[in-house]
Amino acid sequence: MVNLAMAVAVPLYIWPTINAWQPLYNAISTSPNTTFNIIINPDSGPSDGASQPEIISAVTSLRSYSNVQLFGYVHIEYGKRKAATVQKDIKTYSTWKKTTKSDIHLDGIFVDEAPYELKQLGYMKDLHTYIHKTMPKSHQKVWTNPGIPIDAKFYDYADFVNAYENSYADWAAGGNKKIPECLRQKSTVIIHDFPKNANGKLNADTKNIIAAGYNGTYITTSSGYEDFSASWGQYVKDVANLTKTTKVKTLPACKK
Repeated sequence: MVNLAMAVAVPLYIWPTINAWQPLYNAISTSPNTTFNIIINPDSGPSDGASQPEIISAVTSLRSYSNVQLFGYVHIEYGKRKAATVQKDIKTYSTWKKTTKSDIHLDGIFVDEAPYELKQLGYMKDLHTYIHKTMPKSHQKVWTNPGIPIDAKFYDYADFVNAYENSYADWAAGGNKKIPECLRQKSTVIIHDFPKNANGKLNADTKNIIAAGYNGTYITTSSGYEDFSASWGQYVKDVANLTKTTKVKTLPACKK
């Protein structure tokens, strides 16, 4: 699936109790032309999610939408977690498949706590190679999360890089200028603690982020990702509507 418009990034760290994911299903179905890149995280990794009826049912529901891409969550402790342990998680995700009764296959892997020091570049290269070797073909996307701007060399080993994960106060105070323009087409941002009851501000900031050329964004009024905040529905509507009318800035290429 190819979609050059800005995607809605979703850190889905919510266990699928009854109706817990309904706000997500509603948003996906009412914005069919918007791509939703969703991080599936049963338990800081795959755990035994593929054997849990709740996960199987909920993920199968997500797979029924054509505008969804799903990423299995792993964490690597900034390159300190043993490669064999991380590989075990990835291998587990590679077994999530489509069957006659369910479909929980993934489109790629989300690598949390990704390193930012160049001395860890080899770790990320090896991880990228392992994901491509292990995940089924066409399901090998790599989305890393250092949470801060990083050297362009790391982008060689990722399809997307979440180069910002911080509060709206930090974003407004200059965080929005820290990611180089030439890297934005492969960069996502996650902004939490957005001001509540500020739909006009949300609309304006969403428009500015789309215009800036980012690959995907998540904005929430909550401090964490354990629920869908009051702004969720409005944010998705703004992305869907503004994508149609906002001119995206032409971005320069990075200098080698």
